[in-house]
Order: sequence, then structure tokens, then C-alpha cells
Amino acid sequence: MMLALFRRFVVVASAAFACAPTAFAQSTPIAPPMPPTFAILSLVGDQFTVVTRREEVGSHLDKNVRSSYPVAVATFDDMALDTAESVLKKLKPVSPVLRFSIRDPRLFELQDALLAETPKSSGLRAELLKLLREHQVARLVLITKWRDDARFKVLEGTMGVGKIAGLGFYVDPLTRMLQTSNGEETFGFLGPYAYLSVTVADATTLTTLRSVQGRESEMRLPVHATGAVRAWDALTAAAKVDALERVLRRAVEQATTAALAD
Repeated sequence: MMLALFRRFVVVASAAFACAPTAFAQSTPIAPPMPPTFAILSLVGDQFTVVTRREEVGSHLDKNVRSSYPVAVATFDDMALDTAESVLKKLKPVSPVLRFSIRDPRLFELQDALLAETPKSSGLRAELLKLLREHQVARLVLITKWRDDARFKVLEGTMGVGKIAGLGFYVDPLTRMLQTSNGEETFGFLGPYAYLSVTVADATTLTTLRSVQGRESEMRLPVHATGAVRAWDALTAAAKVDALERVLRRAVEQATTAALAD
């Protein structure tokens, strides 16, 4: 009798020990992987450019006159960072987001070569990689200037001559324009613009994963109702800043959304 009970105990105990690892594994689930950390860096706001179309006299490589104006504070780059961060939080809600505000003139000057291994950019790349590594960043969202044809929408097609890049105003003082709302004829237009590129890169190697261009612009005419005679006066100084903010935020939102799309 005692022998039978002992054998029964051994069988039950053996079965219990056989099941124990499974029960233990079920009680301690494997933790999910940590979401990747994103860092955002904007290099578009160090200056804005006024590009003025000139009369096409003779042969010129550039049909426009260009004047650049430095922006000492990070006003426009902060706008770009705000917009990109909002897109990131919407599309990647569980991922931590870091904002890098770096006003190093070398970064702005060499931004086109920053993601490529060149002798000029190697030192900056090393410094940026070190910074990203220290903050355990997985992905870098880099906002840079993009150069393309000047295109401003009209009722049928687009207008513009030459190339523009980054932030600025295109001024055409020559073309005869028609205000469709009241039939008023005027000369020229003022076009605030933002031409930029949003690149998502591997933060451990600065290898480009995806790059999307954003191009936004507006057109303002020097209508008599505002007292403006010249195209440049189609917007007040305060309205010019507001216009740059609008086109910048739209361009960053559109390009960042596309660059982060799965």
C-alpha cells in the first residue's frame, strides 16, 4: 500500500515539475523592444534670400539678382523643429523625440555634404555622430535647404525664372498681372517661398534612409487697395515674417510626413 502511494506521488510530482518551466515562462512575459529615439536638426533658418528678377538684357547665367540677409536667432529653425516634432508625435507617438538647436556656421555651410563622407565634412560628421551616440539616438530627421526652379502658381500653370533655395522672397517687378477678384492690372508680384528637404538618416552611420523635398510658396500682388506700388511692398514687414512662417511650416509638415511614412 505504502509502495503504491509513493509511486503515485512520484508520478504526480514529476508531472508538476515538467509543467513548472511553462508556467514560469507564462508569468514573466518578454518585455517589448524600446521604441527608437528620434532627433531633429534644422539647418534652414540662418538666413533668407531676396531674389529679384531683372530684365533679360544680353546673356546671363543667372537672370536674377540675389541678396542674402543673415538671421542671428533661431526663429525659423525653431518653427521648423516645432512642426517636425508635431508630425513625429503624431506618426510615432511612443518614440522619444530630441530637438537639436545648433547654430554652428559650419553646419549651415556644409549641410549638403553632411550626410556624405567628404574631406570637408568628415570632422563635422564625427562630432554629430558622437552627439547622437551620447543621446542613444536611432534616427536623425535632418531639415536642409533644397534648390530647384522658381515656381509660383497662377490661374494656369506657374511663373518664375531661375533657381531658388531655402527661405526667401522672389520679386518679379516686370510681369503684367491681373487681379481676378476686381480686374485690377498691376506689375509684378512678391512670392514668399520655402524650398527644403527632410531626410531621415540612420543615426549610427548617417546613412540616408529616405529623403523628401518640400516646396511651398505664395503670391502677393501690389494692389492699389493696399497702397502698394512696387511688388516688394505687397506685404508689410510683419506680414512678410508671417508669410515665411506659413510656407515654412507647410513645407516641413508635408515633407516630414512623407519621409516618415511606413
